[in-house]
Amino acid sequence: MIGRRNVLLQGRGAEVGVRAPLWMVRLCGAALCFGVAILCDLLGVWGVLGVSRWAVHLLAMVCGALLGTGAFGSMLWLVNGLLASALMVVMYTPLVRPLLARLVRADVVSTSPVDAVVVLSGGLTEDGRIGGQALDRLLSGMSLAKQRAVGELALSVVEQHMPGAAGSSEADQRALVQLVAPELTLRLVFEVHSTREEALAFAALARTRGWQRVTVVTSPMHTHRACKAIEMAGLAVECRPAAPRDYSLERLDRGEDRRLVFQDVLYETAAELLYRARGWM
Repeated sequence: MIGRRNVLLQGRGAEVGVRAPLWMVRLCGAALCFGVAILCDLLGVWGVLGVSRWAVHLLAMVCGALLGTGAFGSMLWLVNGLLASALMVVMYTPLVRPLLARLVRADVVSTSPVDAVVVLSGGLTEDGRIGGQALDRLLSGMSLAKQRAVGELALSVVEQHMPGAAGSSEADQRALVQLVAPELTLRLVFEVHSTREEALAFAALARTRGWQRVTVVTSPMHTHRACKAIEMAGLAVECRPAAPRDYSLERLDRGEDRRLVFQDVLYETAAELLYRARGWM
């Protein structure tokens, strides 16, 4: 009978693998556990949990070095294999496409007028500039406001506190609106750190301005949760997805695109479960 095995599959009774010094076994364990952390990162697990990637990677290597010499060491191969297989399925099969249907909300454009276009915020660089999904949302929001002849554009301002970094997205948002759509009247909400807080802030702004109905623009996978949250805050909504520029939702013919979409699906699914449990949507 084969007994306890380490990461090099060395066990009592029947020796499988090679004899190796302890430092080599620990190093292999650290490498395998680091691989587990990287694969989880590629699938979007750490984004869902909201943990620091570098801290997780460091902790994974320490744990792998400790576990590699024990009974669990050989199981690291299995965990790596399962995660790698999951990544291959995500990237090279049409798995993600049917998962999009319940997350993307695109309301039929109504003939009824809307009072404002509301754009949800996103990430902020250390230079205080918006990019990625946040830029997609703003550009789509300004374009829609022009198409619908809506005169008011409402944005949420992102603030971050990092040493040596700009603390607010306001300046960049104002500059972009002035450059692309200077005819729009800009309304801003501050001190928001989540979709829930944005929903409450925009609903309060609507009551102040007398808005009855607004068009909400955000990233495609975020539309269902965001628009439901704003409706729960008491504001009538027409929901419109922004045009994404980091991947193509129409084609999804590249493995990397499918992986990025899966990350968003995983994050939004977890977020919706949380919002439903708290009665926010």
